[in-house]
Amino acid sequence: MTKLKKVIAFETTFGTYLVDELIGEGGAGRVYGGAGIDKSLIALKILAEDRATADKRSRFKNEIAFLSRNRHPNIVTVVDHGIARGGEVNGAFYVMRRYHGNLRDVIRAGVMPDSALRLFSQILDGVEAAHLKGVVHRDLKPENILYDKVAGTLAIADFGIASFTEDLLATVVETGPGQRLANFQYAAPEQRAPGQAVQATADIYALGLMLNEMFTGVVPHGTQYRVIGQVSGEMAFLDAIVAKMLSQSPSERPASIADIKVLLQKHHAEAVSLQKISQIDGTVVKTSEVDNPLALEPPRLVNADWNRDQLTFTLDRPVTPEWIQALHRMGSYSSVMGKPPQVFSFHGATATVPAREHEVQAIIDNFKMWLPNASSALKAQLESEARKQEADVRESLRREKQSEEQRRRVMQKIRI
Repeated sequence: MTKLKKVIAFETTFGTYLVDELIGEGGAGRVYGGAGIDKSLIALKILAEDRATADKRSRFKNEIAFLSRNRHPNIVTVVDHGIARGGEVNGAFYVMRRYHGNLRDVIRAGVMPDSALRLFSQILDGVEAAHLKGVVHRDLKPENILYDKVAGTLAIADFGIASFTEDLLATVVETGPGQRLANFQYAAPEQRAPGQAVQATADIYALGLMLNEMFTGVVPHGTQYRVIGQVSGEMAFLDAIVAKMLSQSPSERPASIADIKVLLQKHHAEAVSLQKISQIDGTVVKTSEVDNPLALEPPRLVNADWNRDQLTFTLDRPVTPEWIQALHRMGSYSSVMGKPPQVFSFHGATATVPAREHEVQAIIDNFKMWLPNASSALKAQLESEARKQEADVRESLRREKQSEEQRRRVMQKIRI
């Protein structure tokens, strides 16, 4: 970090950011440190005008678009952005919270074996969250993984050369057949040869390099490198996983982050958590997290109509078969005689039930009380199912590991 001779101001629609130090500099621009609108510490990344080719502008625009929408704790989030004109420093820029350092700093300081896997699981979560949204980073390295030493958390940064699915693109970027984009030390073999397809498995290769480095301090290249088992006998099982992640052929590596997590869970069940796309807002959440909208917010009754001894309710949104089943199993409730939940017929956002004139208001009052109880029952059911599913997965992996260990013991004793 270099202290600036004078403070530089960057203005956006929402306020002014003051930076007073240069944190880092690369081929496309610089990262400054300073204070935000609320005096909190911020980092400001700017695409220097004098280095901004059309290609770099497009990539920078896509990076801002993705990170502005991010809500995952293990990916950095853009809190503001703008364009600096007519000043000492010019160009497009974005603002994010300030971190204390990066994974490189953590590795240099030394990572204790018992905390390395915990930190690596955060990296897996961040990269998986990007992959689930259709984003391949393509330049993973310790410098691009930021570290908050107070919270002990890591976040993936610098999506400047990432590939995005079409619905996430702010602008189209064409990668020329001769372009090599990634840092060579952490680049997968297919990234070193121009014109090769680069998929999510390229990120998995880089993750394998960093997993070994977090334990050993060595980036494993070639065949004679220091392995994790030499540092921690308890974590020696990771060496086979690293070797698989570093396969020269992308097709021989784990196909996804979820596959890596399965490999880890065989030996260390609590090492990782599984993730999914939320039904509610499309963010990435843990698979154990209930994200069924009807379980979290009960439907509301918006209208009731009575005609020819039939009472029709209109809800604010359609209900699902799972919610209706929860309504039938919600436990104790009050009802008009002969009019329990099982008598109601549901279709989309409407429910109908036979009702005589003197029963109408009581049925309406009871029905309104059932709605939140049914949603609570659905939430409890989904939580129970998630716990059972996790337990089933752990048991299946335990048996698979046990079988592998048994086979290994037998094979070691065989003499031909």
